[in-house]
Amino acid sequence: MVAIQNNLTLSRSILKVHCVSKDDDLGDHFLRFQDVAYNFSFHDSLLITRFKCILWKGANLEYHQNFTAYQGGAYLKCGKFNSWEARDDGIYFSRNREPMKLMYIWDKY
Repeated sequence: MVAIQNNLTLSRSILKVHCVSKDDDLGDHFLRFQDVAYNFSFHDSLLITRFKCILWKGANLEYHQNFTAYQGGAYLKCGKFNSWEARDDGIYFSRNREPMKLMYIWDKY
């Protein structure tokens, strides 16, 4: 399972989320500040399951980041819970409810 949360406390801007796998395009989702997290779940394939996401923020969605939100495979499945949080300084990650860690900073167009 993957969860993505908008915690853009300074700007309180909309967070645009778009996630895809080899087989699925989950479309665009728009999260307001501290909305309920956007969640999606799936079944791991026998080989590799990978979901890539792009997040955008800012008044004109001028800040963005592209990253792998989930990757599992024949030996890496077992119901991992990947939690992502968009903050003003970057994108944070936690696996299985461990403490959040800064993984990416925002790029600007």
